[in-house]
Amino acid sequence: MGHRTSEDRIDPRLLLLLTSVFSTGHDATMELTAVVDGIVISGSVVSEPAWTRRQNDQVRIGSPAVATALDSMEPGADEASTAAQPRYIHFLGPVLLSGGVRVPLQATRVDVRKVAAWSIGRMPED
Repeated sequence: MGHRTSEDRIDPRLLLLLTSVFSTGHDATMELTAVVDGIVISGSVVSEPAWTRRQNDQVRIGSPAVATALDSMEPGADEASTAAQPRYIHFLGPVLLSGGVRVPLQATRVDVRKVAAWSIGRMPED
């Protein structure tokens, strides 16, 4: 039996879904719930450019100098992905569920290789 890489474990259906959504445009969004390292994360998934804009806006509030440096970076420079295979899932306004505790977050991204389970839609609010 050959050695399996982390890319071998990525759900091809999830990759197809993400690629399909983002090929429709940078403003496309989709509600997704995923399990990553035992933690449930649920929220709106957006393209990397949309996520980057939101993150830079958040940084600008607290540190305009850092935001300027981030703005000067080429979008996607740190991405090890192609349009055919995203490396990260970019969430806006997700909620983490860990040990029964809900933690709201802002712009958050997770490595698609670490997704153990996923479903379309957002966790219901209790």
